[in-house]
Amino acid sequence: MTRRLIGYPSGWTLAVFDDPGAASACLHELAGGGIPRDDLVLLSGADAVGGLERLGSSAGLAGRLRRGMQFFTMDQLPDLHVYELAVEQGRGVLGLRIADEEARRRALETVRRHGGHFINRFGAWATEEIAPWRGTMPDLPQHMQR
Repeated sequence: MTRRLIGYPSGWTLAVFDDPGAASACLHELAGGGIPRDDLVLLSGADAVGGLERLGSSAGLAGRLRRGMQFFTMDQLPDLHVYELAVEQGRGVLGLRIADEEARRRALETVRRHGGHFINRFGAWATEEIAPWRGTMPDLPQHMQR
């Protein structure tokens, strides 16, 4: 099976949950609170591949070429790799696509209450770091460390 990579998730906010069940509970609370299900994605277990598709994932030679270009053109590449490693390690990653700033603030309060950390919002031109990693971060290759 070809390893799938997260493409640049423009417009998405991503958060790691050490407990995938907490990520799922958070997703359901957010959806029940009025966030459209199309604007939420869960990367966890069997659902991870489908979620990666929604975040613009890539695979195979095209994916490796795209990832190479990302490496040279963006400083967020290590963050994307950390999210991939988190899923591989059995954690949950929740993606939210909420344009309204006040609605996003309320949603992020819910994310934090459910244990979300390493929260980053990927804008068109910059990435906003909202919350750092909590605990021991997955090992990154030396060339990807900041």
